[in-house]
Amino acid sequence: MSQTRAKEHYKILLIALLTQSAFLFIGFIFIGLFKWGEMLPFIASLFMPNKISLLSVIIIGLIASFFITTIVLITFIRTRTELPKTEGSDMIKKIMIQPSGIALTAIGGIFEEFFFRGVLIGLFIGYSLFVDWLVILISTFLFWIIHVPQYRGATGVLIVVFVNGLIFALLFYFTGSLIPPILAHVIYNISIGIILARKYKN
Repeated sequence: MSQTRAKEHYKILLIALLTQSAFLFIGFIFIGLFKWGEMLPFIASLFMPNKISLLSVIIIGLIASFFITTIVLITFIRTRTELPKTEGSDMIKKIMIQPSGIALTAIGGIFEEFFFRGVLIGLFIGYSLFVDWLVILISTFLFWIIHVPQYRGATGVLIVVFVNGLIFALLFYFTGSLIPPILAHVIYNISIGIILARKYKN
């Protein structure tokens, strides 16, 4: 990679990292507002499963990541799905051509899970079953909304984003731990990142 291209790549990576870090920052603000004085115990509780072992939630996360990634890859290959020509998807292509970009998508998956599942769901569930499902759907919808600009025009990709978001939310809701959705999201992002890197490197 030439020096100019390297500078451009790291500039894009920095912008993407700052964007993803916003989820972490906003998440801490929300926790501070709703759990002032209990921030650390609340954050710790996001990772501790409800009624199953830590090993169980890790296995659940790995199994979920395998099924999600396999189904999406087979679907995309069979339908020959392409990323749309938008500014956001162009940035994704540029990021993915280097291992550092793929690592960034893994970090992004962690930050997104912390905010959309841990904060937006974790803070507002437990009042009633109706409220729980409403919170899950709102969180999933917001997760989908932030991906619309980069995948605008690619209906199949947008459907996958919504379904994945719902699966990640349900993984958190039923296990009580962020570990399964983080594992599923991170492994999915890395797998898709490797495929995109091979596809767009040239």
